[in-house]
Amino acid sequence: MKHMNLAAFFRDLFLTESECTLSFAIIGTIFARNATISYAYFFIPLVLGVICMLPCLPVYLKEDMTIPQVIVQRSAELLVLEAVCIWTARLLAGSFLGTAGLCAVTVSTAFFDALSYLVMYRMEKAESRRLNQKLQELTKEQNSMEQAAAERTASSKIEAFGDQDSRVQLPLTGILYFEADAEQVFAYTNEDIYKVKLRLYQVEMISRTAGIIRVSKSHLVNLRKIQSVRPALNSRLYARMPNGEEVLVSRKYAHALKEAMS
Repeated sequence: MKHMNLAAFFRDLFLTESECTLSFAIIGTIFARNATISYAYFFIPLVLGVICMLPCLPVYLKEDMTIPQVIVQRSAELLVLEAVCIWTARLLAGSFLGTAGLCAVTVSTAFFDALSYLVMYRMEKAESRRLNQKLQELTKEQNSMEQAAAERTASSKIEAFGDQDSRVQLPLTGILYFEADAEQVFAYTNEDIYKVKLRLYQVEMISRTAGIIRVSKSHLVNLRKIQSVRPALNSRLYARMPNGEEVLVSRKYAHALKEAMS
């Protein structure tokens, strides 16, 4: 639990509890308005939200989940949400709801779940548009300051190895991003890929002054080289680089990237 993204977890927990509350409030009003309720019932969505978030713990514990894995986890969350909501509705107001009411609980739960993720996606898309506008502004500023920046960072280089282990000194300003794959670290430029005989955290320390920041457990990107960003699932981003590749920005580091851009 040490590396869990707590902010994202509690945000999604709030959304899940809101879904449960809205579903029960609307369906209860339609089908079970004459049912007697207790104040204790108001705590039910809190408990349901926690239960329904359990299948999604890997989403918050694991940074580098693929999109299919995220979809599977989110589908598991919806199935558990449906099962728990139907069981609770049957327990609390089964005689009032009947079959039609239970079907309505199923549909409303799925509807509010889909609606919450749609809202989140629209918000992330709007945020991506703002970031892309900021990138355009930074590019214009960079063009006017490029010469001065080149002079300041001309001496900032990193030792790398190309074909047949040929040793080269790569200017940090020309590197698009670094990628860690198992025990190897690779530096990507517009033309070539080089091996760097350092750990990624060591590269991060060396290259920080050149505007290269961490965006995931296995990637560092050059902020000055990002062409655009777009939203990915699970509050993540894709950063498009000049070589046509897209680097995944994990939700843990997305906020740091946004701050660095601003």
